Amino acid sequence: MEKYRFGKLVCLAMICLLAPALCTADEWGRIEIPAGKPIKIGMGSALSGSYATLGLDIRNAVEMAVLEKGTILGHPLQLQAEDDGCEGAPSVAVAERLCNDPLVAGVVGYMCSGGSIPASDIHEKYKLLLISPSSTSLEVTNRGISVFFRTCWNDRIQGTAAGEYALKREWVRVAVLHDKSAYGQGLADEFKRHVEEGGGTVSAYEGLTRGDKDFTPVLTKIRIRNPQLVYFGGMASEGALLVRQMRRRGMKAVFMSDDGCYTEKDFIQAAGKASTGAYVTYAKAPEGKTFEEWKERFETLYGPRQTFSPQAYDAANILITAIERTAVQKPDGSIVLGKKALRDAVAGIEHNGVTGRITFDASGDRTGSVVAMNVVACEGDRCFFREVTD
Repeated sequence: MEKYRFGKLVCLAMICLLAPALCTADEWGRIEIPAGKPIKIGMGSALSGSYATLGLDIRNAVEMAVLEKGTILGHPLQLQAEDDGCEGAPSVAVAERLCNDPLVAGVVGYMCSGGSIPASDIHEKYKLLLISPSSTSLEVTNRGISVFFRTCWNDRIQGTAAGEYALKREWVRVAVLHDKSAYGQGLADEFKRHVEEGGGTVSAYEGLTRGDKDFTPVLTKIRIRNPQLVYFGGMASEGALLVRQMRRRGMKAVFMSDDGCYTEKDFIQAAGKASTGAYVTYAKAPEGKTFEEWKERFETLYGPRQTFSPQAYDAANILITAIERTAVQKPDGSIVLGKKALRDAVAGIEHNGVTGRITFDASGDRTGSVVAMNVVACEGDRCFFREVTD
């Protein structure tokens, strides 16, 4: 009997040496994927409605990353794409669904800050990893959510870049509009603060309602103040209507907006000629062939990319890399993922992605993000975003 016990202890010790994660409980709990079951990559993005162009762009990029990797330790990767509506309530519902799915190893999302803020509370409760490619609000990472990371920039960086450019061009008499969302209003506030600190004057500060089609009342208010620049914090659906209605009313002010309007389909094409000369902030274009080669592959599969697909592709690959580094396979073919081990793998990652080198600070923000100004330029019949270099 003693010999049997000794042999059993030796076997257990060998297992612990070969697979320590099986013998040391993760303090946040574990995800166990049974043999023959897929590892699910969850995703929350707007797949229908006014912002679906941006959301489908994100979904396509995550799908591309999942399909390229294929399997981990014999388990197929599977995308679980959910429609978060770019709003709080549906994002919370999606978060509950994904956090309670035992096969979901982590989530790429949520698309909008107004969704990521409440949804991240759910993820924090369940300790399920969350990487957003597009939620830029400062509030998202200022709340001490341990499982949240983002591959995009934050609104302080973007608002500062917009404010600095306005001051540089001496557009110092400005009207500031926003869509009342955590994203749009937070960004408008950052822009306003920077302009005022630089000596500019904000002659109007007004909120719009997402989904509205007629902005005559607010344009009437700001037109009489004759601003040099109208800044809008919000999304392309409203931004395109806003600039069109400005031009129809004879307003000559420069129009400036944010990454929510960095989409040829929903902003440039939707606004038509009114978009010409508009300014929009977005990440500085990556240097080298990596991005261009990725873009060619992506557009061969899905057509023209829009806004956050590169950041979504990188987010998905960071999640996949963390899964691959931390997964431990048991003798029966099942795998175990420690939730804190996954989180720590992402927190310490150095990833060379299509958007450049990615590391994260203690809050989950991407380090070294650079936002550039872009202008809508036209050549022949085609209009497009051109990065401003002066």
